[in-house]
Amino acid sequence: MSNEAGGAESTVQPSAVRVLVVDDDVAMCRMMGNGLSHTGYQALTANNAEAALAIAETQPPDVSIVDFEMPDVGGLTVIRRLKELYGAAVHVMVLTGHDDEERRAHAFEAGADDFVVKPIMMSELRRRVAAAVRNLRAFVQVRLEKEAAERRLVYGTEATALLAHDLNNGLAVATNNLAYLIETLAPDPEQADALAATLRSVRRMSGLVANFVDIARFEDAAVKPMVQAVDVHELLQSVLAVHSTSLTQGIQLTIDCERELVAHFDNGLIERVLHNLFGNAARYCNAGGSITLGAQLWETDGAELRVTNTGPQIPENIRKTLFNKYVQGKGGKRGMGLYFCRLVAEAHGGRIEYDARANGPSFVVRLPGRA
Repeated sequence: MSNEAGGAESTVQPSAVRVLVVDDDVAMCRMMGNGLSHTGYQALTANNAEAALAIAETQPPDVSIVDFEMPDVGGLTVIRRLKELYGAAVHVMVLTGHDDEERRAHAFEAGADDFVVKPIMMSELRRRVAAAVRNLRAFVQVRLEKEAAERRLVYGTEATALLAHDLNNGLAVATNNLAYLIETLAPDPEQADALAATLRSVRRMSGLVANFVDIARFEDAAVKPMVQAVDVHELLQSVLAVHSTSLTQGIQLTIDCERELVAHFDNGLIERVLHNLFGNAARYCNAGGSITLGAQLWETDGAELRVTNTGPQIPENIRKTLFNKYVQGKGGKRGMGLYFCRLVAEAHGGRIEYDARANGPSFVVRLPGRA
């Protein structure tokens, strides 16, 4: 082995790097240890496997140079034990005087990261150690960044859940109190309109919070629809009753559904879907136009639900991604309402589609009657 200084050395600072050199050739082992120490590495040396593993267990190495042909307990045993102890956190270089396919196979199968053939110049050995250290530091950096990202994700999830819980509680109180005031007071028309508008806003905020929470639960497959027989006409009437007071432009409301229609789906989830779709229809319906809630039997005991309003169609350029998460709609607004509707429909084994009818936009939800 030569001590030549061949070429520019790595810019990696070696002072905090621990290198374990294991070789039964005492002179060779000492030479490598001294050469690495002079470069600034913390060099530890051992002349047999037992001594090497004893050092490794108390002073974890960053890099280890292991002689393949050590007697008794060989180099492969040392490599395997180092990898058992520290895995990818230790870079193992195999040092051997014989380069053949079988030795290489055994070395890499044992966990070696590099294969070095004697004789090797000290400058080359230092370059290889420096390269190993750079790779290790990159590995550690990626691992730390991943752990930090996971911590942020956990914190964000927990903070979101706490925030949604507190918002739900506060909004529920506000909704109940506003409803109570509207029922018990006798305000003048302007006050009544103000109370009604405030109640609608609070209910809308409650729906947004509920959508936000349930989207995460749907994505984690934590929501299972409770499919049961539903009086569809009664459901459509209840949706209209909630929204009818909010329509101040003379919009005509229609239910297109047989009174005896019964279908099977999760009543609570589908009611929220209809509230989302009706809210969109009311927002974009033209003055003096109409909104229709329709339903008919689909497949054996499922339902096809339709919300249609007169007015402008949805632009062609956003129709393909209309039901994706955080899609930007008209006016640059982003929302999750239609994404929530899609998740509910898919959880039922159904689907939701946009239908550009001649008289205006229409959203169709098809539910097969099972989850």
